[in-house]
Amino acid sequence: MKKYLCVGTDKVPAEWLPRWYGVPFDECMFAPDEITKKTQPYTYKAMASLNLIHLIVIPNGCYKQHLKILKTERLLNGI
Repeated sequence: MKKYLCVGTDKVPAEWLPRWYGVPFDECMFAPDEITKKTQPYTYKAMASLNLIHLIVIPNGCYKQHLKILKTERLLNGI
């Protein structure tokens, strides 16, 4: 079962994010990068509408802390 949606950028592929966040690779879906979002918006919107935790590239590199925040927000929102 997929739990995470990894969203890459034009410089960082989405496939790197599971390792940085410390989540299993097989529990992730990979969204297109920024360029693909502009050329194929329907595919990205369909993936983004799924009930998944979105993992993104963050500048400060505190990925494990960011994941804890996302999981807590998900619990508080009842998703």
